[in-house]
Amino acid sequence: MIRKRNSRFEIFFILGFLCTLIIAFGTFFMGMKMGIAQTESKYAYLKINIPELETEDSYTQQDLVTFYYVVFQPYQQFKDNYLAHIDILGRSDSSLKSKATLREIRDSAQKQYEQISATSIAASSPLLKDAHGDILKSLKLFDESIDRILSESGNNNGSQFAKSLATDEFTEKAITFGLQAQKKYYTSILKWTAKGNQNISADYIFSKDTTVQQWSNLSLAVKNKAVTDIMNTDNLFVSYLPQDMTAKIDQMIASGKASSLNLHSVSSIVKILTETEAIQSKEFVKWKTTYYASEKIPALPFFVED
Repeated sequence: MIRKRNSRFEIFFILGFLCTLIIAFGTFFMGMKMGIAQTESKYAYLKINIPELETEDSYTQQDLVTFYYVVFQPYQQFKDNYLAHIDILGRSDSSLKSKATLREIRDSAQKQYEQISATSIAASSPLLKDAHGDILKSLKLFDESIDRILSESGNNNGSQFAKSLATDEFTEKAITFGLQAQKKYYTSILKWTAKGNQNISADYIFSKDTTVQQWSNLSLAVKNKAVTDIMNTDNLFVSYLPQDMTAKIDQMIASGKASSLNLHSVSSIVKILTETEAIQSKEFVKWKTTYYASEKIPALPFFVED
């Protein structure tokens, strides 16, 4: 009798143990699945999509204008805000004010991310679609970089915060993605220009050995693309636009200053201009009628607005 009771107890114990084990495994796998889903959602901006092929309908002027308003301009606003706040940060001795400045940068990144992520770019223009993704990655990484710094830097002053931000791995990657997006946008503008002029190649890669003479024979669209190559290579995350550097290079050459300084390559001119911080916003607008009156330019605000 006692043996039968023991057998029943053992059976119930085993069944109970198995049920507990099944529930535990079920809970574990459900939690893991939820965690994976949350992680994938958090880093969805890093997802790589297979690009569409370019066609005759790729890179229309409407595509370029749409990208400008829904992606490029909002990101440029963030960039200007970021650079202005970094300047303030570098001159601040107050830890409290510096943290508030960092939060303002983070809020700006989050705001522009929400705005840009709510838009879509036609897959028929692959470079523009890729650039849209790069901008989102850039903004998200700026956001996460500041979060890291705020949580780890204690009571640093402004210059210490600025240094931490500049050397943070996420910040460096954020800047890289931003410059890559800019390069893709101006490559798209070059492709649009080349469709209307068979003498212009739709593909161009800048060589550091490019001479002043070779540069002078290039169209505006090619020069601008070349400048984005330079800015990407030299990590120039600045407030002025590629066409502003193009205009300043052309002005240096046309005025004879490049020759008087014995500068025979475009790279040497760029080195002087960047080291002396001689390039300002709106340089292109200033010299547009002087050097580019005959150029075919898409109707984008940063080309046509005075």
